[in-house]
Amino acid sequence: MSRLINVSDELYEKLRNMKGDRSFTFVIKSLFHEKSNKDEVLKRFGKGDVDEKRMKELKKGWKKWSERYV
Repeated sequence: MSRLINVSDELYEKLRNMKGDRSFTFVIKSLFHEKSNKDEVLKRFGKGDVDEKRMKELKKGWKKWSERYV
């Protein structure tokens, strides 16, 4: 099943540059596959200065996503 998501032009360009001849799905999965890498991923895409409350929400979402897709 596929989903349509909206991302900023800046994020799209970063993903497109990382993509090469691979699919966007592969690139995104590989970024999130390593659980220890999640803080680096958040920093890479501009979420490094997230406050504590927002980080807690992101971690809950991360866990839910990981359980479902990884």
